Amino acid sequence: MIKQKENKEKVIKSRKNRVALFVVIICTIVAISALAILMRTQFSTHATTTVTTASEKIERVAIAIEGMSCSGCANGIQAMLRRTEGVASADVSYERKEAIVEYNAERTTREKLVEVINNMGYKASVKD
Repeated sequence: MIKQKENKEKVIKSRKNRVALFVVIICTIVAISALAILMRTQFSTHATTTVTTASEKIERVAIAIEGMSCSGCANGIQAMLRRTEGVASADVSYERKEAIVEYNAERTTREKLVEVINNMGYKASVKD
């Protein structure tokens, strides 16, 4: 009888420990997710901020992209384009398999934008 009671107490204690561990893991996942969202928001805001003067020549180009397998690919390409010197904005669509990029023609070229995407392992070309 005493052993059964001790075993029951061990089982209860073990369950409490598992629940506590589960709560800690969930809290950690939530905290990491919140931090990632915060960092993405700050990075995205910083990456799309541009100062335009009257002398800048902003052009728009549509770039076809082959080799994307998911929206994560599109997000990665978009982030890389936004970090590229001379890019004012970039919108990459996995569904349309293309990027629409506005850039300062005095600081970069269409060819350089295509090269950035190709260097990531995709096949990019300017749409006519």
